[in-house]
Amino acid sequence: MAAFDEHASAYDSWFFDNQNLLTSELKLVAHFLDKDSEILSIGCGSGLFESLLAKDYGIHITHGIEPSKDMAEVAEKRGLKVDISPAETCEIEPNKFDIIMFNGSVSYISDLDVCIKKAFDALKTG
Repeated sequence: MAAFDEHASAYDSWFFDNQNLLTSELKLVAHFLDKDSEILSIGCGSGLFESLLAKDYGIHITHGIEPSKDMAEVAEKRGLKVDISPAETCEIEPNKFDIIMFNGSVSYISDLDVCIKKAFDALKTG
């Protein structure tokens, strides 16, 4: 997403300026994730949430999908392996993940039905 390429370096600063929102969103997301799960983050952005979930909650998300190359570069510096691709056209290995997280990204996905089908297929059986 070209719009985020231009603002990748400033993206995190909004969350740091709004620490209460960042903290409450992290608590909410962490509540629903399992530390022992293989988790994919679709629309991982800069990897801010993923890195803070690891640091503050011991939840390690190692793989993300992100359409903005600049945001993906920041996420990779934070330790994520990022596929640079829109969610609608990305290749996700079937039966690989326990959890697939869309943390604020669904409003940016143009064909959510296609993306949800891909995500469902990528979830482990059961």
